[in-house]
Amino acid sequence: MKQLALATNNAHKVKEVGSILGELGVQILTPKDLNVSFEAEETGSTFAENALIKARKLFRLTKLPSIADDSGICVSALDGAPGVYSARFGGEGLDDKGRALLLLEKLKGNPNRNAHYTCVIAYVDGKIEKTFEGRCEGSISEQYDTIGPYGFGYDPVFIFPSFQKPFSQIPELEKNRVSHRKEALKGLLSFLKNDST
Repeated sequence: MKQLALATNNAHKVKEVGSILGELGVQILTPKDLNVSFEAEETGSTFAENALIKARKLFRLTKLPSIADDSGICVSALDGAPGVYSARFGGEGLDDKGRALLLLEKLKGNPNRNAHYTCVIAYVDGKIEKTFEGRCEGSISEQYDTIGPYGFGYDPVFIFPSFQKPFSQIPELEKNRVSHRKEALKGLLSFLKNDST
């Protein structure tokens, strides 16, 4: 089984990426698994730049082929915001729910609810650096979902068209089949398959 180091301390991302890659015969190792302290300042202006910053740093620490994800939600009516600042939207005082509620407030009364999730996966192994992008188109709901037990981040306000309900009400395996992260990881896996032949 191929092993990749995953540059995140986010338990939600570890679970989602691990679930998607595990089905395809790839094992991920987290900084905690590898007994390294990992923090990376996301100073890039694009998802790709931030993903590469994180993957390069973890590779320097572990010397293992490393991947990193940078992702966020891009809202048409806000000119693509919050985008790369999705995790910092509204400043430090807000948690996931607070950021989602702030997004709803900014869109209050706006008929344009179009949005998409973007994910870029960066791969770094000391010789090769590659990025793979995935998108998931949808829309922003009118209210925050308090029922769904799934997902994280902006999932309680993101409606996927074919489901007609927020990602927070979609079981993990179903979401993983259509998510932006799955699309980006498919590109990575295709690259790894070709690279090993």
